[in-house]
Amino acid sequence: MTNPRELALKAIYDIEFNGAYSNMALKKYLKSADNRDKSLVTALVYGTVDRKITLDYVIGRLSKIKIKKISKYILIILRMGIYQMMYMDKIPDSAAVNESVKLARRYGHGASVGFVNGVLRSAAGFNIEYPNGKTEYLSVKYSFPMWLCEKWLSEFGFEFTEQLIDSFGKSAPLTLRPNTLKITASELSDRLNSDGINAEVYDGAVVCDGFDIEHNELYRDGFFTIQDIAAQQAAKILNPISGDMVIDMCAAPAGKTTHMAELMKNTGKIYAFDIYEHKIELIKRNAERLGIKIIEPRLSDGETYDDKLCGTADKVLCDVPCSGLGIIRRKPEIKWNREQNTDLPKIQRNILNNAAEYLKIGGELLYSTCTIENEENGAVTGAFLKDNGNFEKVYEKTYYPHIDNTDGFYICKMRRNK
Repeated sequence: MTNPRELALKAIYDIEFNGAYSNMALKKYLKSADNRDKSLVTALVYGTVDRKITLDYVIGRLSKIKIKKISKYILIILRMGIYQMMYMDKIPDSAAVNESVKLARRYGHGASVGFVNGVLRSAAGFNIEYPNGKTEYLSVKYSFPMWLCEKWLSEFGFEFTEQLIDSFGKSAPLTLRPNTLKITASELSDRLNSDGINAEVYDGAVVCDGFDIEHNELYRDGFFTIQDIAAQQAAKILNPISGDMVIDMCAAPAGKTTHMAELMKNTGKIYAFDIYEHKIELIKRNAERLGIKIIEPRLSDGETYDDKLCGTADKVLCDVPCSGLGIIRRKPEIKWNREQNTDLPKIQRNILNNAAEYLKIGGELLYSTCTIENEENGAVTGAFLKDNGNFEKVYEKTYYPHIDNTDGFYICKMRRNK
């Protein structure tokens, strides 16, 4: 039987040092986990990656060796051990220490065992004192990069920022969007409950406990898609109808694309663009699983203008590439991998400009991101509207996890009037 903590160690190593996405690393290593251990592996991976700054702060006060000089595997073992002691109440400190020492014996050298044992035993009685400065306090307590804390403090103030980053450290609910071509939310909830999965209907979706989705018959037969409540609003607010011609500028993995097709009752046409061949195949597979016939995937770059599409679309969805800072609770590594300054707003505006050209007069366009950064949201749509007097704003909203109990998300719907 594979040690669940060792699987977590390997997954975290891949995320930290090999650039792996947390969800993909977990998927890889959970294949070797016993079913009863999968929740432990998942909690350790997401929690240790998420709380890296806090954990390193504690290690830095207990270790005589500077963090930069601690070997990679031993550092992760220390983080995992302290994470269990600080945040996982059901695990006794003694178990966290002993299991970490076992890993150190395997992944370190002779001195590593005593080092890990000493640091973790000291951590058992350690009372953490957070820094006094607002930025440093938020960074250490909630484990967020300093630059991001500074930025949000200047934009939102202390109270809002603390509530926001606290919410990013909490687990996100599993939300399913029923495929309305086959089933209603109530029917889906009932079938899940009958299978022993606790589920309830919320805002037209189903919120439920975690389960093995890939091997679930309802999933394989196309009765639902995993999608956060906020992300579901994009298709709802754009509101394509049967017979519409719709363009999805950045479609993969096709969550919003397939939602639009369901709203259109599988009648009309949706051109789904993406720049990668493997993602085009993913769009095809998702549409096929859901029984959707009206999606035509195209290998196309949303930044590249196609004059053949000029003035042809009733609706256009621009779910543009973004920093992803709204989905940190699902992919905590995002906050470590994002740079303060990027070219994203330029890319986003280029895609939006092309999308506007594809609309018919009277057509509607929806711009969305999974970030809460104004530079990628209101600043982009505001500048676009200022430069294009033939468009008007119909709807705009930013979703925040601590206010809306959703992922961080932005939506702006615009109409072409002439």
